Parts: sequence; structure tokens; C-alpha cells
Amino acid sequence: MASIKALVLKSAKLQKFSEQSDDKYDGQIQELVAFLRQSFSDQSLNFAANDPALLDNFDPAADAITYVFLLLLQIQTLQNSSQGQIPVELLPSGTLWEKAVHYLNNFNPVQVRYAGYEWRQLIELVAQAAQSVSKPLLATRLVRDAMLRLDPSCSVFTSTHLLLVRLCLHAKSYGCALPVLDKHICHFPGSAERAPLKSSPLLCASQETGATFITSRSGLSTHLTWRDQSRYFLYGGMIYMALKEWKKASHFLELVMSMPTVGPISMIMVEAYKKWVLVGLIEAGKLRLPPRTIAPNVLNIYQSIARPYLNLAHAFELGDFKRLNAEIDAAIQIWHDDNNMGLVSQVKNSLSAHALAGIKKIFAALTVSELSGQTSSLPEDLEAAESEIASLIMSGSVSATLVHNADHPEGTRLRFLSTSSLPRSSHELQVQNKLENEGRILEALIEGVKKRSYILGLGDEFIDHIQTAQSWAGSNDGFAIMGEDTGLEMDEDIMGDQT
Repeated sequence: MASIKALVLKSAKLQKFSEQSDDKYDGQIQELVAFLRQSFSDQSLNFAANDPALLDNFDPAADAITYVFLLLLQIQTLQNSSQGQIPVELLPSGTLWEKAVHYLNNFNPVQVRYAGYEWRQLIELVAQAAQSVSKPLLATRLVRDAMLRLDPSCSVFTSTHLLLVRLCLHAKSYGCALPVLDKHICHFPGSAERAPLKSSPLLCASQETGATFITSRSGLSTHLTWRDQSRYFLYGGMIYMALKEWKKASHFLELVMSMPTVGPISMIMVEAYKKWVLVGLIEAGKLRLPPRTIAPNVLNIYQSIARPYLNLAHAFELGDFKRLNAEIDAAIQIWHDDNNMGLVSQVKNSLSAHALAGIKKIFAALTVSELSGQTSSLPEDLEAAESEIASLIMSGSVSATLVHNADHPEGTRLRFLSTSSLPRSSHELQVQNKLENEGRILEALIEGVKKRSYILGLGDEFIDHIQTAQSWAGSNDGFAIMGEDTGLEMDEDIMGDQT
């Protein structure tokens, strides 16, 4: 029969073994986990089910396994009495919420590798509790920091990745996701049986990434499908859009569009294509060429369904402000139904910015009236055109100044600024940031090469999956569409409040 004294003694014993060899530490941890799971199953831990103060006997930094088992026991006990509902004690500011926060901020990441299912269950319960009171923001940082604490590289895709981006979208806390979203995903949870037992490092051994201990049997992730991967990259792309990081958004959307699938095309992929068209117009000022990894028949499906988006893109490329407005008005309901009205507004605003970028290559300065004669991408009314240009300058989209001069009664003069006219420190900072970013990308690529066996999936099932998907892509000439909800639960366009 388990008792609080027995649990304290076992945890103290585990701490002593942490200073010894990995073999002995591993054996002791496995013994403790087996004991707790058995005690949890046969209800011999019920003495601790209703006393949150018992958790004060354990430190998450040293007793991560015992602490999470007892905490989950108390949560489950309250859930059983409340017919499965999130207990009040687990809601924000509740006693168990505070215990959960304390745990997630301080848990021992090595020990958690052995109790992955319990750790993930607590993460999901905390997220549910915050969402149930319409305060997802309270869980976003908790979940993110717990992920980085467990695996600083975050290079193994897990269900918690998807949970985090969902929370950040609901909370409109887009920047909170970046420390995880900016990490390069190089692995997916593989089978723990892939590598021979002798060559498999112990879970408690030092690991550069989570690829060794985050497996399909670790419990640190639910079973994942290609739809989960598609949703993660779609939601990640949406977060980058909200932050106006258009290149990253385009990259994430392309990953979704070119996802190999066995069966009909998913509506998630169609949604990604629609947003990709708009993002390309904003970033590059034109309809980009689709990735070569997309099969021709799949591209035909995208183009057929997203015809209004392509019409908008063609009007944009012509640089015709009137025609662009006409295309926007003609499909106004479509933009709203797709939750893309905010992005379409961004496209409209970017038309003038891209036109001015082209004119800057020819002219150093010209009046607004002269500018209107050079392009049809600005409003015909000079006051409206001047207001549009001023907005672009203030937003940083155009490096220029507007000068009112009594000697030029014909109107306001627009003077473009060259890079050399910018403050030297500002220019050097931009170069430095770019170099640092390129360095981080290079480091991630080198790490990916070192771990190439995991990148390739190691097993034959991954190769078989790709071959099957490619065979389907080459032989299916029909316009098969899977009637599937994209999983988006946000009622508002995330770009609606972005200016």
C-alpha cells in the first residue's frame, strides 16, 4: 500500500541515483514510473486524491514524475465528481491551476521523458482550462515554455506544436508562438523499435534533439496524421501573416500546398493555396510560380476552385486600381466566407507600394500629379492619392518624403530616399540582423544533415508512403476534393485588425 512517506523516500532515492551513472539512473526512474502507474491503476494512491497540500512535499525540479502523477490524480478525482467537466480548482487562479503552473515552469525535463503521457495530459488540461473561461492567453506562454524546456530544439513535430499555434491564434498572441514556430522541424515521432537496442541511447542520456526520446510510444505526442502536419503549417502561416512576415508565411503555405496525400485533395490544402496567392501579391507584387512539387492535376484543382483569387491577381499585376477594386467588389462575399477579407485589403494597399517601388528605379522625385500620370495604381483624386502615399510612408512600405513647397504650386512633391541616405547605424543593424538570421538557418541545416537518418524517417514505411502518394498524384486526373473542415475555429479574420 502506497503512502506519502513511501513516495517521499522513493523520490529521495531517485535524487541520489541522479548523481550516478546513466544506467543506474535509468533503472531507478523506470522502477518509480512502474510503481506509480501500478499504484494509480489499483487506486492505492487515493489517500492523496483530495489534498493539494501533499504536493508541497515534492519539488518539480527534482520530483517531476511523482509530482505530475499526484497532480493528475487530484484533477481526475475532481473531474469524476463533476461529470468530466474541468474542475473549478483547475481554472485560472484555482489551487490546482497554481500547482500546474508551478510544475510546468519548473519540471525536470529528463524525468519527464519517462512520463510523457502524463506530461502531455497535464499540458492539454491546462489549455482546456484556459479556453473554457475564454482566456487562452493564459496558457500560451505556459505551453510554449514547457515545450522548450522539454526539448529546446523543438525539432520533432508533436501534437503540442499544433496545440500551441491554435492557442496563439485564438488568443491573438502571435509573437508568443515564434520561439517554437521559427524552429526547423526535422523529425516526426518515429518508432522506438527502429534502432537496435544496443545502439539506442538511454532516455536520461544527454540529447541534442528530442528525436531519440520523442517516439510514437513515448506518450509525448498523440498519433499524428498528415492532416495534423497540414494544419500546423497552415496555422503557422496565418501567424506569420498577422505579423507581416510574408516570406515565412509563403514558405509555410507552400509546405501545405505540396503535401503528398493518399486520396482526395484536402480543403486545408485549398485554403493554403488561396492565402498563398494573396501573400505572394503582398510580398512580391505578382502571382508567384507554384512549387514544382505540386502535381499538375492538383494545381488544376487549386486554380479551378480559387478562380476569384486568380482574377484578383491578374488585375493586380496589371496595376489597374479601378479593375482591382472591381474584382474585390465582385467577390466580396467570397473573401468574407473564406475569412480572407483582411488579406485582400492588404493586397489592395500593397498595389501602390509595389508601383512606387518600380517608379523609384526611374525617378528620384516627382510631384503627386506627375506620379498619377505614371501609374494607374493610385486613386485618381490627388488628395486621396496623397493620403495613400502618406500612409505607405508612415507604415514603412515606401522610403520617401512628401514635401510641400510654395515654389511648386502644381502640388506636393514626392522625394524617394536611397539606402545611403538612411542612418548608418540603422543600415548596419539591418545587415547584422540578416547575417545572424542566415547563420541560424545554416546551423539548423547542418544539424539536419547530421541527423539525416531521422529526417529520412529511417523506416521503409516512410518511403512506401511517399511512393504511394506520388503514384496517386500521377494517376488521378479527376477533381476529387475531400469535404473536410479545415479545423479553423476563429470567427474573425486574423488580418482584420492589422494595418
